[in-house]
Amino acid sequence: MSNVVKAHLGLILSYVIWAFNYPLYKIVMPHYISPYAMTMLAVGVAALLAFGSMLFVPIEPVRRQDILKLVAAAALMGIAKKLFLMVGIQHTSPIDASIIATLGPILVLVISVMFLVDRFTPMKVLGMALGLAGALVVILSGSGMQAPSDKLGGDAVVLLAIVASSFSMVWLKELIMRYKPVTLLRWIYPVAAVMMLPIGLGPLLRTDFSAMPAHVAWIVAYVAVVPTFGPNYLLIYSLHYVKPTISSIYFYLEPVIATAISVAMHMDTLSWDRALASLAVFAGVLLVVLSYKNRPSTPRHAGE
Repeated sequence: MSNVVKAHLGLILSYVIWAFNYPLYKIVMPHYISPYAMTMLAVGVAALLAFGSMLFVPIEPVRRQDILKLVAAAALMGIAKKLFLMVGIQHTSPIDASIIATLGPILVLVISVMFLVDRFTPMKVLGMALGLAGALVVILSGSGMQAPSDKLGGDAVVLLAIVASSFSMVWLKELIMRYKPVTLLRWIYPVAAVMMLPIGLGPLLRTDFSAMPAHVAWIVAYVAVVPTFGPNYLLIYSLHYVKPTISSIYFYLEPVIATAISVAMHMDTLSWDRALASLAVFAGVLLVVLSYKNRPSTPRHAGE
């Protein structure tokens, strides 16, 4: 199996895991745990996993001039991306949040063009337009969900999370090509955990875990452990071999998967128009992937 195929499989798995976040965040926050406490718990667990990886993977030295970039990466990936999504989703619906997430590929492409690491082509634009149209139909058709009164503010905060995620995928490309994924995560999450202490430790200590129903406790455990360290490791690994624009196109899978989860949990129904729109999403992903020549980039540490 080639590295490019592994990269795509890693991206699919990452976005499948992240797709579960939208309904699960809404179940546990803010009634059982605040978004600040949940973020503190998630980045704290990820920091422990990062330190634990030292038992299996040797420590890689980091250049002094890259330390500030790694601190900024911690703020973007470790805090902004996760905290903004958690704060925003408690003021809007999971469906609204997933609508906003479909702006990710467009933001990544625009940012990539600004950083001169990608360019617009008709096939890319067509693929993204097809995927976006399909994703919007999947989300909007017959959802029947009422937005809260402060929906606009919640949507704006979720948008900040998508902007942070999109920017980090492009801006971190240089660091991703220079260091191993586990090295970046060893910096990102411990630093993010320290950054979160002033605003997250107090809410976490005030959280009454004993009062949580069993199913809520399991959801909190899942959100704290699964969607942070592992998927971001796969994302960083995949960005070694594919462009940020290709990686970002998998944003379109989230609303499709979220719809499937809603149907499985009897929260929604699947109609023929949603099924056809789902096919449009996958077609859009395929067009963007095929628009690139099969010439993967090679990490500078390859073969080490």
